[in-house]
Amino acid sequence: MKRIIINADDFGLCRCVNEGVILAHTRGILTSATLMANTPGFDQAVDLARANPRLGVGLHLNFVRGRPVSPPDKIASLVGSDGLFFRSAAAVGRGLFSGRIKKEDLEREGRAQVEKALAAGVQLSHFDSEKNIHVLPPLVGLVLKLVEAYNIRKVRFIKEYGLSVSLKQSFKAWILTFSSRLAAARLRRAGVVITDRFYGICNSGRLTAGGLARILAGLQSGSAEIMVHPGFVTEELKELETTVGAYYINRYRESELRALLDPGPAETARRCGLRLISFHDL
Repeated sequence: MKRIIINADDFGLCRCVNEGVILAHTRGILTSATLMANTPGFDQAVDLARANPRLGVGLHLNFVRGRPVSPPDKIASLVGSDGLFFRSAAAVGRGLFSGRIKKEDLEREGRAQVEKALAAGVQLSHFDSEKNIHVLPPLVGLVLKLVEAYNIRKVRFIKEYGLSVSLKQSFKAWILTFSSRLAAARLRRAGVVITDRFYGICNSGRLTAGGLARILAGLQSGSAEIMVHPGFVTEELKELETTVGAYYINRYRESELRALLDPGPAETARRCGLRLISFHDL
């Protein structure tokens, strides 16, 4: 059986992203979303998830943007003097590999984010992360601790081979795929369930209805996840960048939303016998 998860990242970022996610779910083919616990739209996203129980909701672990859930002085290695995350995945990566960012700070904040979502009544389906840094070697151990502690055994696994018109996106896909392969044995030993394929980095910002339909038509067997970023581009989103940092994807959120609402990909999925699922069903 061919099974496909279409997951929206950044659920909970702000109102205009939340509304795009729910529209893509109720009127399009979106099946899943990952919730940010530390951003301004969290409470609204929880309410929307409660009102749309067929939407699978995972946790978008975030050590890159915004204000942490934990008191900043309790995770000092993760934040700057302003008490905010560093706004840059590259800065986090350097801190991880140099050892400047402390593992105990990562675990404290990771647990705080999970527990905030669970306390709000969200039945979490899986883990992924902002900028997909959860697959980097220094963070895999943390993910496995969270898997065991909360018995959430589905994790995004990057397995994307392809070229993008953006060399940066192609390089990112290669690095994250390589890191995922290094982590694969540890994940499987821990009983973590992953998809067979992944799409979304090379296509990020360039996902049209036709491109989405081609991905769906090309699935031969097994399971896959397609990562998307639907939303509306409003002043709220632009103002938010002053505190959480610039988002490359922001200018493309509406075009990705249109692709998810287009009837073409849904018809392709039906014709190809694809079962649209969330991580709960994996």
